[in-house]
Amino acid sequence: MVAMKAIVARATNCLIWIICGVLVIAIRIWILHSSSILLWEVLGFGMIAYGLGKLLWVLARGRLPSSIP
Repeated sequence: MVAMKAIVARATNCLIWIICGVLVIAIRIWILHSSSILLWEVLGFGMIAYGLGKLLWVLARGRLPSSIP
């Protein structure tokens, strides 16, 4: 039960990274029309990639049998 709570907490953390990355890109598109477009897109997509990578890692490790140390 404790392990499941840890997996859910980590997955939630990863989803927050992904949502924040989407928000950064959305704010850049709709509100900020600045010359530093590349910086905002790299930041947003970087957050999405980081969150997605961590989420996949958490899901892959969460499916391992508990008998493996």
